[in-house]
Amino acid sequence: MPSNQQNVSDLVIAGGGLAGILAAWRCLGTGNADTVTILDAGDNIAGDHTWSFHQSDLSPEGLQWIRPAVAHEWPSYDVHFPAFSRQLPHPYLSMNSASLRAAVAPLITQGRLHVVTGRKVKGMRPTSILLDGGEAVEGKTVLNAMGFKPSANRVLGYQKFVGQVVRTAAPHGLSAPIIMDATVEQNDGYRFVYCLPFSEQEVLIEDTYYEDGPALDKADVIQRIAAYAVGKGWQVAEITRTESGILPITLASDLDRQMKTENPGVSRIGLAGGLYHAVTGYSLPDAVRTAERIGSLKTLTPDSVYTAVLDYRKEHWEREKFFRLLNRMLFKAGTPQERYKVLQRFYRLDEELVAGFYRGDITFRQKARILSGKPPVPIGAAIHNLSERKFLKRMRSEH
Repeated sequence: MPSNQQNVSDLVIAGGGLAGILAAWRCLGTGNADTVTILDAGDNIAGDHTWSFHQSDLSPEGLQWIRPAVAHEWPSYDVHFPAFSRQLPHPYLSMNSASLRAAVAPLITQGRLHVVTGRKVKGMRPTSILLDGGEAVEGKTVLNAMGFKPSANRVLGYQKFVGQVVRTAAPHGLSAPIIMDATVEQNDGYRFVYCLPFSEQEVLIEDTYYEDGPALDKADVIQRIAAYAVGKGWQVAEITRTESGILPITLASDLDRQMKTENPGVSRIGLAGGLYHAVTGYSLPDAVRTAERIGSLKTLTPDSVYTAVLDYRKEHWEREKFFRLLNRMLFKAGTPQERYKVLQRFYRLDEELVAGFYRGDITFRQKARILSGKPPVPIGAAIHNLSERKFLKRMRSEH
């Protein structure tokens, strides 16, 4: 589509990733938008990614409307730690860039979803987006879904990964995903391997690790993936796809200060709005819920959208307090080589608690259960990092 639209879209979204596409899809589905425009700097919307989630992360309604984008699903998943292995009977689902693009392709064909690629965004106002060539794309309202940028108002660790989809020479033998195999060498941060079996001889092998800094040595991680496959007895016949990512893991956040630094009246969604699970980095559930909030509005105006998104961001910030505390325990209270013990202890807990943890919805009693007993980190270091406000103040003074 040419970038100089003659008609003003009801919604213009900067960023064609998961959050932006889901918001467009939902608004067009509920009918509070007749047309939506997505602007993206890349060659194609949705990039080259895999997004997974637990079925219980979403409401039945949420699962129903995104189901056309689901590429794979399994009735259970496995975890492996040095002390034990466990299978949890929780349905696990996955979508990818190709399946997401296919789900919204009819909207593009109908002319309701307009896509502009290869254009960088230089600025945003509540009803217009300025592109790199000086051209302004007008809309009745605007969303910022351009992804994560570091901020002085967040203290972060990082989840970094490289994943390869491989075809094995013989059946690999996996019937369920392995969402954490922490029996691997821990190096200088919590590390695990994640495997999604797409068919008898096709599997995604993803090496993931949590570290203090954002640097990713992709070549080194690819070597680790190859070594993992050898250790599993898998002969790789072909590598069909490689993806990588560096995701923020929030240890502490000052939302009020953050809001003062943002464009007034321009709503931030997805990673741009800090809307992801603080511990796991999963972003799809929050992207679905945010899209539903926007899609449920009677009319899309800068004020109505901004208020709806801000309310959700505040609710999310409050809900994630406990998870940011767990991250401070994970990153600041223990040695990097022993961070796996925090997750190893967690996965011994009951199935309902594990499901609620991923959903971001756990009770006070469940929080107490997670923290009770002998802590897997030194108690003094845990207490030192208990207060988010004091932690933020300390981090600011150090930087």
